[in-house]
Amino acid sequence: MIRALQICLFTFGAVSLLPITAIAQTQTEMGRTQFELFEEISFSDPNVVSQGVLADLESDPYFGGDFQIVFNEALTILEGYTLVQRGGYFPENAGIPREQQVTPTQAIYRVFELENGNRLTLYRSPYENTSRYFIQDLSEAGSP
Repeated sequence: MIRALQICLFTFGAVSLLPITAIAQTQTEMGRTQFELFEEISFSDPNVVSQGVLADLESDPYFGGDFQIVFNEALTILEGYTLVQRGGYFPENAGIPREQQVTPTQAIYRVFELENGNRLTLYRSPYENTSRYFIQDLSEAGSP
């Protein structure tokens, strides 16, 4: 079920592959998808070794990355998006391009491959004051 959710995430989410090399991690994916999907993965995926809110990340033993880079990304993760009640081409969304709309049930996310081999998924809902994250140990997953 988790593998199906992960496939769903990358099939139905607005994903763009934009590698951005950093000192201790590489951003590999970014986009938006349903917030509940991240919650399901973070609690059900056996490869998730850690999860929390942004304030927890710096001291997370599974992180092994440059916290300042992730922190800066978390600060700007919602920039360029406009909160709409329902996404799509509706009269109330006139003038807001579809790719810049985010609904209350969606989250904007970034995925980082960490230097220690783990994967960090950073995500935020427009209704929360902070970003959340989960870390997956890919060595246990076989192939991602």
